[in-house]
Amino acid sequence: MQPAVRVGGQTNMKRIGLGLLATVLLAGCGGKPATPANPANPATPAATRAAEPQQQAAPSPTDRRCADPDLNDKQVAFPGTGGFLTGLLLGTGRTVLVLAPQASADACSWLSWARQEAAAGYRVLALDFAGEGRSQRGTGGKASADVLSAVAYVRSLGVERVVLIGASRGGTAVLVAAAAADPPVTAVVSLSAPDTYAGESAAAAAPRITVPVLYVAATGESAFAAAAQTMYDATTDPRRRIALVPGSLHGTSLLTITAAGAVEATKAVTDFLTQTAPS
Repeated sequence: MQPAVRVGGQTNMKRIGLGLLATVLLAGCGGKPATPANPANPATPAATRAAEPQQQAAPSPTDRRCADPDLNDKQVAFPGTGGFLTGLLLGTGRTVLVLAPQASADACSWLSWARQEAAAGYRVLALDFAGEGRSQRGTGGKASADVLSAVAYVRSLGVERVVLIGASRGGTAVLVAAAAADPPVTAVVSLSAPDTYAGESAAAAAPRITVPVLYVAATGESAFAAAAQTMYDATTDPRRRIALVPGSLHGTSLLTITAAGAVEATKAVTDFLTQTAPS
């Protein structure tokens, strides 16, 4: 037994005893040691923890979404980069078409064409970008990242082929996503895509796309037709195609509205899908 520690000529045994008693009393409070507020990082200050984003639970189906009660059981939710994303999933095919909407539109904008392709044997996921439709708003995310999240989701369903189809800003997003997807997607279709949108450059992505790509735009929209031609010229994959159709239809309207250029645009997309990614 070691000799007692003495301070100023007095034994310290009394102080040691009081310290042990305090330890026993603290250990007895609550029955077990306190759990850190943030087990993953116990040293994280409380102020920092309070600022961490909280992912909400995915929503329940919205009754009569797109004014259609038949869609109540077609609504899906899946993880995105900043929270959950949502969409409409139709069909049961082994080839899936991921549809990315144009600005001021959501999954409902694709509905008529999505139903047509589902009837033709495709599985179709019409996407809501983050903060739109029923999707949770992320923080600082990119539209192409939402597309890649949709790709990961449909691949988890066991599909064999994934085709990305985007309208206007959605076209920019699918082109950027197609250049980044690993493993690669099967093919990509751009409808009236601008070469840049919201800080993402489809023009820079085009030379890195290594799968069949179809660029579609109406000649009456000269800026979008010129962008399609420029991106087509920059694409190095020999399977690339371009369809500059008459009229002034834009984005999703090229496939969903009966007007000049719609027949040519629909045929170009249908032929492209049949040859590169059959249902």
